[in-house]
Amino acid sequence: MAIKREDYLLAALKLLPQGRAWQRSLDGNLAKVLAVHCEELARVNVTAHQLMDERFPVRAKLLLEDWEGYFGLPECGRKIEGKSLEQRQQQVQEKEDEVGSNSKLFLEDVAKRAGFKVRVVNHFPHHCLRDCTYPLYEQANAWRIFIYTPAMSPVRYATCLDDVRKHLVLFERNKELECLLNRYAYAHLELVFIYEEDSK
Repeated sequence: MAIKREDYLLAALKLLPQGRAWQRSLDGNLAKVLAVHCEELARVNVTAHQLMDERFPVRAKLLLEDWEGYFGLPECGRKIEGKSLEQRQQQVQEKEDEVGSNSKLFLEDVAKRAGFKVRVVNHFPHHCLRDCTYPLYEQANAWRIFIYTPAMSPVRYATCLDDVRKHLVLFERNKELECLLNRYAYAHLELVFIYEEDSK
């Protein structure tokens, strides 16, 4: 419970020494001088109680930017503008409650919440217990996760008129999506992003 200005003032007056020089009445000049300091003490007390409440990110107001910085928000240069205080608090709370994973559903959900459409596929390597019709993927695929996503710009194949230092297939990479999902990738895994043309 926050201590009020009147409580601080009464405590300060009671701490004064005994004697005629120290007027203890609430309407005296000494009480008016002490009241100014007591207002500041009451304000600091309210702020201290608010900070104790902000231990939980969902209730943060003063420390919201600190919580966002701690959790690395906004991720990969995403903008905060346009988000209400409640949305920002909810985003920080989701980040605190989040349990990392490299499962297909988790990565697809992360991308979906960020506004991207992806399809996550694992091409596991072949071994003797698999069906004979299973494709012969290489052993290195055990450490790869393939992310299929629509290309941001039309896919264009290089021609003989293009510079020899250019890639054979030209398209704009979705750096924001790549940055976002690479933050969740375990160190031993490689995310392979495959950009598909929209089939219209």
